[in-house]
Amino acid sequence: VLACGADLKNTFTITKGNTAIPSQHIGDMENYETLKFFEESLNNLTSVYRANQAVIAHDLHPGYLSTKWAVEKCGVQSVEYGMGRTESANRNLRSEIKRFAIQHHYAHIGSVMAENGLKGKVIGVALDGTGYGSDGHLWGGEFLVADVHGFERVAQFKYIPLPGGESAIQEPWKTAVSYLCDAAGEAAADDLLGGIGFMERYGKETLERIKTVMHVREISPLSSGAGRLFDALSAMIGLCDRNTFEGEAPMAIESIVTEGMQDEYLFELIRENGYTIIDFSKTILGAAGDVINRQDTKTISTKFHNTVASAVRDVVAETADRFSLNAVALSGGTFQNRYLLQRTVELLAGKGYSVYVNQKVPSNDAGISLGQAFIVRERLKSGERER
Repeated sequence: VLACGADLKNTFTITKGNTAIPSQHIGDMENYETLKFFEESLNNLTSVYRANQAVIAHDLHPGYLSTKWAVEKCGVQSVEYGMGRTESANRNLRSEIKRFAIQHHYAHIGSVMAENGLKGKVIGVALDGTGYGSDGHLWGGEFLVADVHGFERVAQFKYIPLPGGESAIQEPWKTAVSYLCDAAGEAAADDLLGGIGFMERYGKETLERIKTVMHVREISPLSSGAGRLFDALSAMIGLCDRNTFEGEAPMAIESIVTEGMQDEYLFELIRENGYTIIDFSKTILGAAGDVINRQDTKTISTKFHNTVASAVRDVVAETADRFSLNAVALSGGTFQNRYLLQRTVELLAGKGYSVYVNQKVPSNDAGISLGQAFIVRERLKSGERER
């Protein structure tokens, strides 16, 4: 198996017998030069290990350069596994090289499963900034019941529009406006935006323009990303309103966490037909109120982190009861936040769950290729190629 990984922090992974061989850091797949380095590194590694790929795995995102490369390499229709189990594995493809599209967050969980030899069902919690979802929206706060054959999405962070799409990722204050409008309503949000200093910093006209753009889905996609929630809080409390490098705003809010504090904000779990939406509206309103009341930013940050960890614990507990599961896999770039990871692991372990995390590969997108390779290889071993 050759697993192409994701486009950011790209690595690829090849398998040889019982061994998975991840590449060195390739970089962000943004241009021709990086793609050529990807190909050169692949040629070198496959030559050294004499591993000629018979199957290619790639991300579900159709716009990824790594996905386009895989499509061109195979030149045939993919075996889609973006929505979990699918009958498309039954298709007789026209090429000796088959390809499997593996959903981004499923691959994150797959990387933890690979490291720990987990092949049965696990509760996967994937928290990151952005990954292409099976429904076409941007995922990033996901709870999956997964094994090597597929996954079921059982819960998610509530979708929030990203005003201007990519520009909201670069300028977290725009995401903060979106969260505040969702939490308080657009009219009531003006008082909060004024109270936290946004009216003074950006002006009413600019904020109204952001509100308008928010409703244009073509340029303001829906996102459930945990990273975007951290972005918004960082901007709200005045730490970082523009990311000059990836993850700057979440890193800023993590840097002021105070150990030993147990306080947290409210949040809501909205349950619909066996599916759960985690709504952080009360968290946003509580944090905004603390900013307006000039609460210490360290306290706000710590309460926020504690809230996210508690939300994960509660959803995992519900899912464990519903599916009679005990194993929990945590992955995704947001779990590079040491405080969040430690607190989440402690809360889950305290409930008696077996918690697994990435240790040999990063929890960010650099670990994606290992998850892709593991999932596809285990499927082929179980005979899915012949079905």
